[in-house]
Amino acid sequence: MITMSYKTINVTRHTYEKLILYKHGNMSFDDVLNEFMNIVEEKDFYRRILQEHKKRMRKMKSKDFIESDSLEDALAKV
Repeated sequence: MITMSYKTINVTRHTYEKLILYKHGNMSFDDVLNEFMNIVEEKDFYRRILQEHKKRMRKMKSKDFIESDSLEDALAKV
């Protein structure tokens, strides 16, 4: 007999409802997530994250951001 080890992950209701749409037949959520991970290579995933990080860093360096103490003032102007 094979004993499976399980872990619980937290997802929002929205994410859970989207995951249900991808399940079919007797697929588990584990099967769905593995299908996605098989499609998107780790290096592509991390490249996208790093690109977003670099974009944020450029904005910070160019002072193109709102400091937290002036956030209320900035929102009031919108």
